[in-house]
Amino acid sequence: MLVLSHHDDWKDRVMNSLVGIVWKLAATCFFAVMIAIIKYASATVPTGQVVFYRCFFALFPLLIVAIMQGKLRDSLRTARPWLHFRRALVGASGMFCWFSAVGLMPLPEATAISFLSPLMVVALAAIFLKEKVRFYRWTAVAAGFIGVLIILWPRLSQSDGDVALLGAFFAAISTIFIASTSIMVRQMTRSETNAAIIFYFFVATSCFSLVSLIWGWVLPDWQIIGLLVLAGVMGGLGQMLMTQAFRLTEASLLAPFDYVNMIWAVIIGILVFDEYPSMPVIIGGTIVILAGMFVVYRERALGLARKAELRVKPL
Repeated sequence: MLVLSHHDDWKDRVMNSLVGIVWKLAATCFFAVMIAIIKYASATVPTGQVVFYRCFFALFPLLIVAIMQGKLRDSLRTARPWLHFRRALVGASGMFCWFSAVGLMPLPEATAISFLSPLMVVALAAIFLKEKVRFYRWTAVAAGFIGVLIILWPRLSQSDGDVALLGAFFAAISTIFIASTSIMVRQMTRSETNAAIIFYFFVATSCFSLVSLIWGWVLPDWQIIGLLVLAGVMGGLGQMLMTQAFRLTEASLLAPFDYVNMIWAVIIGILVFDEYPSMPVIIGGTIVILAGMFVVYRERALGLARKAELRVKPL
């Protein structure tokens, strides 16, 4: 019976991992559709207004599911509201920069630069969390920066009047903000629920985006309004799928599937926006992705080593 029990436990873990991967892939698909809509709408709608639609309408699927599951109180309960404010301020800045980048430059190029975020997390964790980062991971971070420089080199060498260079700047800055929010969320999970972290981020960011009214919003046509509402809903659904995936599967196992976003970006860029990745984007993007995947591999290996050490440690 003991053998059967272990066998059943192994089967459950495998099944949970497979389901978690499916949810993760579905989330990347939802986010890809969302970002395609945002890129399309950014041609006529200011970035701050886009941020508002993205966050405000993402609240509806989150609240509906929370009410259906009887977990609305978990979404509202917080012990440290200041942490939510700080995280939302940094996250809103990152979202503003990212949406600006998507609107100003080809989608495959912006997506390739965005993959610098996991590498930035390594650097920021070493600086602010005092995590021990060894030579191999620092090498991966350096390789990632080289990859981004390869992507940007054609624009840096011919920068006159290139609006996409400004987009590349926004994309690079967004990776710092996004990595910073990842560090903050690591700290917040010690006292806050995932539901509260997501809920208060969308509420606060919706409020922050209203500040951009000062610089002027526009009244788009009904088609654009419908698409922006859809983008917000898709973003909320994608966030829910991602949360469910992390509930079922280890983060280190799911992390490599983030790079599926590059496949969606290339497909959408070609089919919808007639944007083809250039050779520097292909070469530099590949370097950034490989560097990121190496970091994921090292994190997983170190995590397994720590678990093994705990198991053999005498009581």
